[in-house]
Amino acid sequence: MNKLLAVFVLAIFVCGLAYADEAEPTENPGLPETLEDFQARIAEKGTDPKAAVKLWLDAVYVYLLRDKELGKQLILEMDRYKEWDSRSFRTFRSRMDEKPYILFSYAKAATPDNQYAFDPDNYEIVIGDNIDMKPFVDKAEGEYCKLFIKSSGADNPRPITLIANKRGEWKFYEFSSLYVDTRKPYEALVWQTDIPESADPVWVIHEWLKGILLHLSGDATGSDLTSSLMVTPDPEFKTFKRTVNAENSHIWRSYVKGTSPENQYEVADPANFEIQTRIQDIDQPTPESTGVRIFVHSSGADSDRPIRLKRDTRGQWRVSEFSSLCVGIRKPASDADGEF
Repeated sequence: MNKLLAVFVLAIFVCGLAYADEAEPTENPGLPETLEDFQARIAEKGTDPKAAVKLWLDAVYVYLLRDKELGKQLILEMDRYKEWDSRSFRTFRSRMDEKPYILFSYAKAATPDNQYAFDPDNYEIVIGDNIDMKPFVDKAEGEYCKLFIKSSGADNPRPITLIANKRGEWKFYEFSSLYVDTRKPYEALVWQTDIPESADPVWVIHEWLKGILLHLSGDATGSDLTSSLMVTPDPEFKTFKRTVNAENSHIWRSYVKGTSPENQYEVADPANFEIQTRIQDIDQPTPESTGVRIFVHSSGADSDRPIRLKRDTRGQWRVSEFSSLCVGIRKPASDADGEF
């Protein structure tokens, strides 16, 4: 009998844990349109802590999406102290106005990937079943309760403490965790220029260098090519530490395979050459990655040099950081008595 009882209790416990991750079923009557409508909903459902949280979010969403003055009245209707201008409420209000997505993150359908979009008239929330009916040791059981709500923009559920009024309706007592920051909404990133070949980051580095070499050889199209492959276009090479010039041209030629100090870093054809690269394992690009670090070999340096690229939503890469490639190298053999 004891074994059977233990199995039965374990089954109930496991089922309870599974339900804790389920959205709260609701009738979804839509957001309230009047204070009287909202008060009627409180009278009907406000004695259930989970329903009280949903009612509070309804009030917040009225404030954020429909009618600020009505929303204010509804929020205060669900609050213990009803002090709109208190210090804690001022922080809460600024969060609502400046980062509304924090509050949207409690609607199950709203996620960072969809910019926290959801239907405010038909949404669900996820609240754990582990409701603590005695969160304060010096208070009677059932006078306060503490529960946790899931945010799609945070790794852990967030706590809410409620207090019961004389009618047994739950009001918000402490909820500062609800307006702590979350992951920002995903924003589509699309480079201004559309270059399908730039889906290959190594191709981007090659063409970016080709533009520099063409420019140094006197081809006016080179600067536009290099600039078009940068996160921040720079057709005048202002971010290259004054190295794209005749005096320092050997630095850029050193990235071409087959060059060396001994052959004065000679490049036969600035439009047709090879480079040697290696992608750092920890930054290996994947379909989900937005950045990568690749090392480029220089025949005039002891170590390969890193260059960073950033990827947009189409999968096209652009050069984002390259300062290490501007650093001086061993000078050509004909001028070997000095280091740049």
